Amino acid sequence: MKPIKVAKFGGASMASGKTIAIVADIIKKDPERKFIIVSAPGKTESISVKMTDALYELAEDLIHRNDASKFESIAQRFRDIAQYLKLTLDYEKTLQETLRQMLRVRTVEYIVSRGEYLSAMFLANYLGYEFVDATEVIRFRGRVIDSINTRKLARKTLKNREYVVIPGFYGATSLGEVKLLTRGGSDVTGAMVAQAVKAKLYENWTDVDGFYTCDPRIVPHPKLMEVLTYKELRVLSFMGASVLHSNTVLQLTKEEIPINVRNTFNEACEGTFIYHTLPSDRPRPPITGIAGLKNFTKIVIEKDAMSEIVGFDRKVLSICEKMDINVEHFPSGTDTFSLMIESKYLQDGKKNILINSIKKTLKPDLVETSDNISLIAIVGRNLMANKYNMLNLFSALVNSNINLRMIDYGSNGLYIVIGVDDEDYTYAINAIYNEFLYDEDEEQ
Repeated sequence: MKPIKVAKFGGASMASGKTIAIVADIIKKDPERKFIIVSAPGKTESISVKMTDALYELAEDLIHRNDASKFESIAQRFRDIAQYLKLTLDYEKTLQETLRQMLRVRTVEYIVSRGEYLSAMFLANYLGYEFVDATEVIRFRGRVIDSINTRKLARKTLKNREYVVIPGFYGATSLGEVKLLTRGGSDVTGAMVAQAVKAKLYENWTDVDGFYTCDPRIVPHPKLMEVLTYKELRVLSFMGASVLHSNTVLQLTKEEIPINVRNTFNEACEGTFIYHTLPSDRPRPPITGIAGLKNFTKIVIEKDAMSEIVGFDRKVLSICEKMDINVEHFPSGTDTFSLMIESKYLQDGKKNILINSIKKTLKPDLVETSDNISLIAIVGRNLMANKYNMLNLFSALVNSNINLRMIDYGSNGLYIVIGVDDEDYTYAINAIYNEFLYDEDEEQ
């Protein structure tokens, strides 16, 4: 079996005829790139609205007001792409047929899916590749992907096809009803296809060079992560480092297919490689990356002999579950139990309701709350390899006059999460970066 790469190109890559020509050039440079997944056109310098957002607006007008006037601006954008690329496809007929089907089907999901559909069809025509609709590859059961049947369907559909372009972001039920993934779902489409065809590599082409060691808006010009593991990526993504859709990693972990995140507009950069198990020849720095989120509330519950009460923590979390409150971390100590909750879940009086429910159900001695707290995750497969790493971490924070509000140690030794005041968030990340990742020689 010949080596196969699956390559997904995001909205920025598909934004115009000019960018699609760049995409096509990248694809043709490597004959192993056999299965191509694309998003709908993104923003350009002159167009500030993503195609998907424009289609949502059209769907609202068409379904509720029988008004399809916004289709013209959408169609014109695709005309511009087709004309720039000099497509042999009868694009005008294709656009009119698309509108006719929108008027017939009249569902939000079908209408919005046409962004990816037309994007893939146009690229396939330009490349001379076969177009395969996502409805032939991605199977839904209700509103969720049927992973087992999708894998079987995609494997059967793509088995004897050489070079193919597939729209991302949607699929269909067994009855043919089009369903959408969540935003960014083209990543998942690509991952499902890569899994089905047993690809040797899944490439995710976007408009950034890869994953940075921390947010460039906080630390100017941070290092690019050359490599990281699936587990590290899961922690970083959970804490806000979002380049890939979170479900992408879950699909590829099963087959141990590496991911390569790259920049369409900086092809010379090799980007970030993500592995299930890190190859022995890859670098192993003390920490891989830093990610964080602001605006948390800490709730501390104290009760004498709490540790002797069976199920105390379960009862607290059960109250949160019933109120649809997501608890990010729950560090505990002797006779204390803490909840770290994103403050958005406690608006409109929900914080008082939660506290009163805890008091009524568990009869604690004290319940205290603190707002405006940030969580910062320090992630690294070698974080615990050297006993001085923790000493250096806390020394860096102390030397920057930063008070710790919470510490939560990952049981697998892969990460540590600290809580600091929101006002110290930027200072804390810079302190940690400068301690572990800053290279003075690179600045010169």
